[in-house]
Order: sequence, then structure tokens, then C-alpha cells
Amino acid sequence: MSLAKVNNESFSANLYLDGLPVVLNQQRLQQTLRHKRITQGEKLDAEVGLADSRTSALITLADNEDDAPLLLRFVPEGNCYAIQVIHPGVFDGARLFIEDKTHNLLVSTSAPAQIYSISIYGVAKASLSNIASGPAYIELNSEPKDKPLYRQVSDGMSKFLDANPNGTGHNAFNPKPARFVISVLK
Repeated sequence: MSLAKVNNESFSANLYLDGLPVVLNQQRLQQTLRHKRITQGEKLDAEVGLADSRTSALITLADNEDDAPLLLRFVPEGNCYAIQVIHPGVFDGARLFIEDKTHNLLVSTSAPAQIYSISIYGVAKASLSNIASGPAYIELNSEPKDKPLYRQVSDGMSKFLDANPNGTGHNAFNPKPARFVISVLK
């Protein structure tokens, strides 16, 4: 049986990295504004970020592990997936995409559809049937070039890229691809 035949079921899931939920930066900034003890500078930074549609559209990690994760819908396309956001507001139905110049992972309702493969231990292009029930470790790869996603932290915020964020060129500083925990909700 080919993977393309097995990979015919859409599913919803949450992603986590290092115990923190994957969220829209919009969610993270809104959560920042809810804190009772934030400085005026933090408040202004959050408000500016929320006013900027690109900054709000970045995929990042929540600041706290008990924040609500972003609900993602994995829609099969061959042996890969288009990934959509299920989130009330302007980004509902938006698709994940890699920005050309920065290689950042964002969401958009107008960008061309991009697809991603799921890798698990021993299976390069996994489908829902390959993922064990309950949480499982996965890597997401942007297709068609099969580039893994990496985590980059700058100014206290995590970003995900499909390019190696090692700017030194020395392979001793090469990071490992982001290894997410997926929690499938069906």
C-alpha cells in the first residue's frame, strides 16, 4: 500500500516544543497584554506587534506552558500536508507558509499554498496512521525541497525557519531540526 493511499485523512492537532505550545505571535502578544505587571515598554511593544499584520502572523512558542495551543488542521496533499490554522479572527483558515527572503514560518490567507511532510523516527514522510496514538515526536519539513524547520530565538521570541540559522558557517554550531510533540485531536 502506498503512502499516498494511506494519507487521505485530514486531522486536527496541536504542536509543542520543549513543553511550550506552538501559537500565533498574535496570541502571544494578546497574552502579554493580559499580564497585570508589565512595563509600559512591554505594553507598547505588544501593541505595535499586534498592529503589524506580519508580526502577528509569525508562528512562535507561547511564553507559558499553560497557554492555549494553536489548533492546526492537516489536509493531505499526496504524501504531504497543507496546514491550516483554526483560530477565530483574521487568521481563521490561514495556511502556514515559508516567507521567501527570511525563511520564517508565518500564516497567510493570500500566500500560495505550501505543503509540509511529517517525519517520525524511521518514516521520512509519515501519515496519520504512522503516528502513535497519544503525543508523538515529529519533525516538519517544508516541501518540495524537504527542508526541516529550525527554531531560532531572538529578542526572547522563538521563530521557525526552513534554513539553518547558524550564521557562523562553522558546523559545530549547527542546530538540530525542531522536534515537535504532536497531539492529534482528529
